[in-house]
Amino acid sequence: MVQVLFIATTLLSFIYAGFLCWCIRGWMRLQPVDSNQFKDQQPVSISVIIPARNEAENIFDCLSDFIRQDYPFDSFEVIVADDHSNDDTSAIVQKFIHDHPALRIQLLQLKAGGENKTYKKYAITSAIDISAGELIITTDADCRRGRMWLKSIAGYYASCHPEMISAPVIFEGEKSWLEKIQSLEFLGLVGIGAAAIRNGYPFLCNGANLAFSKEVFRVTGGYDAAKNISSGEDTQLMLKIAPRGKERIQFLKSIHATVRTKAQKSMQELLDQRKRWASKIPVQMNAFTICIAIVAYFLHAGLLISGFGILYSGNLYCFFIPLFIKMIPEFILLTSVAGFFKKSKLLYLFLPAQFIYPIYISVVGISSFSKSYQWKGREVK
Repeated sequence: MVQVLFIATTLLSFIYAGFLCWCIRGWMRLQPVDSNQFKDQQPVSISVIIPARNEAENIFDCLSDFIRQDYPFDSFEVIVADDHSNDDTSAIVQKFIHDHPALRIQLLQLKAGGENKTYKKYAITSAIDISAGELIITTDADCRRGRMWLKSIAGYYASCHPEMISAPVIFEGEKSWLEKIQSLEFLGLVGIGAAAIRNGYPFLCNGANLAFSKEVFRVTGGYDAAKNISSGEDTQLMLKIAPRGKERIQFLKSIHATVRTKAQKSMQELLDQRKRWASKIPVQMNAFTICIAIVAYFLHAGLLISGFGILYSGNLYCFFIPLFIKMIPEFILLTSVAGFFKKSKLLYLFLPAQFIYPIYISVVGISSFSKSYQWKGREVK
């Protein structure tokens, strides 16, 4: 039994390592974009969509970022879609609109008593329906942006003419050990998503920093697919655009185009977030995505079982050989991505994280089968 487990886990580690080598190649082939090259670019009409639920703590700072944008105020609008908040989110947005008349900001309050079970998808779609921009950019209320954020995305869109732009999201202000581990993991996801897009097989993006033309949203049906699923709006739209051509989706490798957010503060919040992410996998995902998810899960589950097996059999090789096989390309990819985003100081956590991931990924995988989870003060099913 031990030998069978060792062979299976080692085989999975080679498959996973091969996938990571493919990602390393894609990330390395992505050329960084200097946003200063867009300084003479003609402005694009932009609608920034911010779905918000119970974001009273963050929404003021979020909107303040738009005052500082190095982009003409008459060339972009911001639409905050209030998803049935029960705090002061709407009141704060209304006061901000009153205090900053030069900015084009709208507050869209979703109809009371008509809460749609697709939640965020419904909020974004409702905002797009009233938007005026040629380019739609979705972001989250708990994210922060630099002054060249809009210029970077708009300039790249005007120069390269993609139908969708996936841009980076990273964590900032990490203090606790838990937050730093999340930040390191998230850098890996950014690298994988970017590499897959560069390699012509997009399957991962983040709706907190995603741009697409309003026209492609219309012709592909937007979020019409899987209407009964609350999450996955970003990847679902990406996978609908992908068949239109490999060059239609591009990753913007630019520091200026990056948005920053906070890691989850508690283990329960982290598990709820990862359960929400895991719920995307069976929803309009291609076979490639599902296969990678299965390989990653069973590899880490196998490592967990092998780790416990050491206590009984003493066979250290059953755990450490497959672990080292997957560690090498993981470290290479993370080193490159962390270096680009000036997060190399987090790499000291790489080794201890290797012993945590088998437990963490196994628990998240099992818990993702739960019928519900808590998110933004509501139970999502």
